[in-house]
Amino acid sequence: MKLRNSLRAAAAASLILVTMGIGAGSAAAVEKDGWLTAGEFGLFCYKNQTDSVFDLYGNDINFGDDFFKGTQSCANQLVDNYTESYLNRDTYDWKIYTGFGGQGYTATIPAGARGNTNSTFTNTISSAFYF
Repeated sequence: MKLRNSLRAAAAASLILVTMGIGAGSAAAVEKDGWLTAGEFGLFCYKNQTDSVFDLYGNDINFGDDFFKGTQSCANQLVDNYTESYLNRDTYDWKIYTGFGGQGYTATIPAGARGNTNSTFTNTISSAFYF
């Protein structure tokens, strides 16, 4: 009887640990996966935050090797110089640049902001950094 209760307690503890591990892992932001989650900054290929999204969690100095993910019309398109809107779901402000490595024109996108790019940044963004 003691053995059976001990085995049940161990099984219950294992189940709780596994459940907690799965729950914690699914809540984490995974950048560049095509899903804009809390804590990420997103650039969309079309106006009004539509179609494919390029989701960033950390700095990216060169969009020249990044592609939109998913099944929408922009999927597999190069992100560099192909964005028309943004949504900042991060708690940090982000800076976008028209050149690689933070060069060229710059704009700051505050935490929580969403909008369409202006004529200077439409289809010209090549890097982004949070601060």
